[in-house]
Amino acid sequence: MKKKLVALLCVAAMAVSVVGCGSSTATTETVAATAAETGTGAETAAPAASGDVVTLKYDLTVSLDHPWGQAATEFKNKLEEKSGGRFLVEIYPSSSSGSEADSLAGMLVGTTTMTMSGGSFMGYSPSATLLEAPWAYNSEEDVQNMIESEIGQKIQAGFEDAGFHPLWYQLRGPRELTSNVPIKTPADLTGRKMRMSGNTLHTNMWNNAGAVCSSIALGETFNALSQGVVEMQENPYDFIFDNSFYEVQKYVNATDHVYSTILNIISADVYNGLDDEMKGYLDETAAEMQEWTNNYYFEHKDEYKQKLVDAGMTINEDVDREAFKEVMTPAIQSYLEEQGDGLWDMYQEICAMSEANAK
Repeated sequence: MKKKLVALLCVAAMAVSVVGCGSSTATTETVAATAAETGTGAETAAPAASGDVVTLKYDLTVSLDHPWGQAATEFKNKLEEKSGGRFLVEIYPSSSSGSEADSLAGMLVGTTTMTMSGGSFMGYSPSATLLEAPWAYNSEEDVQNMIESEIGQKIQAGFEDAGFHPLWYQLRGPRELTSNVPIKTPADLTGRKMRMSGNTLHTNMWNNAGAVCSSIALGETFNALSQGVVEMQENPYDFIFDNSFYEVQKYVNATDHVYSTILNIISADVYNGLDDEMKGYLDETAAEMQEWTNNYYFEHKDEYKQKLVDAGMTINEDVDREAFKEVMTPAIQSYLEEQGDGLWDMYQEICAMSEANAK
């Protein structure tokens, strides 16, 4: 209960600021109002009696066309069919119920049921930072090995302690640096203005490498780039394309500096309130979704990269990743040691796992 209270206090602060990748300014009151209008809300979060129909309100920050949106639709179809209609899944895409922070807050007070979260969950559990630990992974397979290891189980236990039950994880493409000149070494960053999402760890490491970072909401980044407020930004290929950064940036520099994963999570109160039969439907569907999303990711992972090439961007593969990692590691170590909970030791273990996988 103490950890859950701390999480509630953390998210109350988070919900009034721009966080993560989104640009929504909706508040928790907006989420509650939306839930009331649609007939969902606190009543859907109550434990279900045997035979009751349970409605899951699933909030997404992306559209239904995005791979995460397609996975949500697949989850809805599978769960509703498997349960014979005892589960109903209502999907709210494109931040229509508010930002990720709003949804996390809503899950704790019963106005929503499900969402996705990764490194931005650090406000509830510091170890979530390692879901997108910079320079710790060399491939998506490294991320899979981590999330399925004891370290990964410890990270997921942090979600549980905060009141959120993980169902399955989804891989996402590496974060890359975009610019109007090729960036090959840290020296090419010196004095260049760079947009960041507000993630302190990532901001510190890019500043340490010579960039001049500013926190700018994702929705404002296109204009900031086009007007010269900033010269560079970093995001996965899908976000680079979906936000039309190819219109104002010439290069994608293949830094691959962050490989990450996102957890699909459900309110722990809702999950724990289900009867054994309903938990079985949900667990079986989550296991099927794990296989489905992994297969989908690897089948389609290069599509957004190709879309950017087709849109006229140049992929700069001539990037000295080791030089970037070396100059950024002191900032990473300082931040993780400051957070405590053995995060720096866990980070080093993850790096060692990735290096072993490469051999």
